[in-house]
Amino acid sequence: MPLQPHHLLLYSTQTWLAYAIAAKYYGDEHYVWCTPYFNGTTKQTLAPGANPPSSTPDNIAKSLREDIALGDLHSAKIDANRTGLRRGAQVMLQAGVITFQQSVDIGTVIDASRLADFRPLVFVIPVTGVDGLVEDVPVQDKAHPLSEEYIIRNLPRQAFDVIEIP
Repeated sequence: MPLQPHHLLLYSTQTWLAYAIAAKYYGDEHYVWCTPYFNGTTKQTLAPGANPPSSTPDNIAKSLREDIALGDLHSAKIDANRTGLRRGAQVMLQAGVITFQQSVDIGTVIDASRLADFRPLVFVIPVTGVDGLVEDVPVQDKAHPLSEEYIIRNLPRQAFDVIEIP
């Protein structure tokens, strides 16, 4: 399902560590999974295309904040982020974006990271600044087959704002 004309913004929750790694190693270009709905309580989400909590930026941020506040060293969400960051480093190495040593350094950073490094950041992305970069998530990869979920593989830093919600 392509972006609708009434969609003005896209939202994505990223961890601070993912943001910092992309800023330092990937030329400040960010891989984001995003949606036009910040949370599941907006009127628009009552229609077909509603996003379940696992793909709603507000719920993702709340889950991360709760795991950090409770000191959950076995957080599934944080473990998944670590895995994704490692996978991303391998993709960037294979693409020639980073060197082998930089991929090793990224692994060391991930291994040394503390829970607080996984604090959530919300990216607010104006649709007009990302024309041509937005891809539909394949139906089989969505949290719900009808939810509106998109990927931007190389989101430049100047194309979004960042909000840290305490």
